[in-house]
Amino acid sequence: MKKVVSYIVEDENCPQFRYRVKNVQTVLETSKEWEIRYYLKSKIDGLDLSDVSLLIIERQTEKDGRISRIIRKAQRLGVKVLMDLDDLVFDYRDLKILMDSVQEKNLLYWVGYFWGIRRIAKKVDGFLCTNEFLADKLKRSFNKPTQVISNSLNREQVEVSDKLIKKNNIKQDGFVIGYFSGSPTHVKDFRLIEAELIRFLNSHEDAKLRVVGDMEFSDEIKRWINGGRVEILRKVDYLKLQELLFEVDVNIAPLVVNDFTNCKSELKYFEAAVVETTTIASPTYAFKNAIEDGKNGFLAGPGEWFDKFEYLYNNPKKNREVAKRAREYALKRYYGKELRKQVEEAYDYFAK
Repeated sequence: MKKVVSYIVEDENCPQFRYRVKNVQTVLETSKEWEIRYYLKSKIDGLDLSDVSLLIIERQTEKDGRISRIIRKAQRLGVKVLMDLDDLVFDYRDLKILMDSVQEKNLLYWVGYFWGIRRIAKKVDGFLCTNEFLADKLKRSFNKPTQVISNSLNREQVEVSDKLIKKNNIKQDGFVIGYFSGSPTHVKDFRLIEAELIRFLNSHEDAKLRVVGDMEFSDEIKRWINGGRVEILRKVDYLKLQELLFEVDVNIAPLVVNDFTNCKSELKYFEAAVVETTTIASPTYAFKNAIEDGKNGFLAGPGEWFDKFEYLYNNPKKNREVAKRAREYALKRYYGKELRKQVEEAYDYFAK
């Protein structure tokens, strides 16, 4: 009989649920050891935990006492309780970094959010998180055991990506750079590369930028939008995103490198990789661990982006080679047997 992991979740319709619960549940369909069940927080009163080996609280705050009650119930039964976190949102010492990164004006909201996360975190027996940098932060803050389960691809993403590659392996005309983090919270990240990007667009009449999402742009970029060289698309669902990623020549993931972004996962890399699109990314912890510069992607610090754009523009064959290696790496590392092994080992660590 398989051991049972029960997740408590707040919302089934958010990316966090897909990456941290649903994708993990899917990869365990072939496991001989573990299976996952999940329950909405609003429906956990009276939840039967008699056959549960681990109880995991997906990242959420305490609002009405339900989480505290289920934690106490599980611990009385000898069931270990973990919290799953994918962001640096638990230590007040890091609050300024977060505020700088997301340009969030509502300080009181974030203080309350951190407090809500910490209230649960202090009660659990350990943590799951997305990378070792974040794990180290959790250990320092709470002195509790922590294991890593990477964010991952799901079956639908891989199937859609396979069809795109088989149907047409030719990119659209010109050279298209894709930016798929379009959000006002990423203004500072985008500004890191704006001057180099504009320089590249000025250098090549057939070069374009595609931005997906809502983004605040400088007046100079707005002129490029009006001139038709910068395309703005609305946010799309995660499967349509694979198609948009496939259509560009290079995917970019610029980030201001700090403790907050070092805790972010590399999902912007592997979602592009699975459709054979090369990524240039800032050297955050996760990207440095995933990308071998020039082999399965590219890393770029300030002042290095223009040269990376030029290299890929002038070497389309090399771009395709890098993209194919990126796909091979993504399918091995973030999907299938290796991912399942990582999940099983993390659960085994706490269940022993």
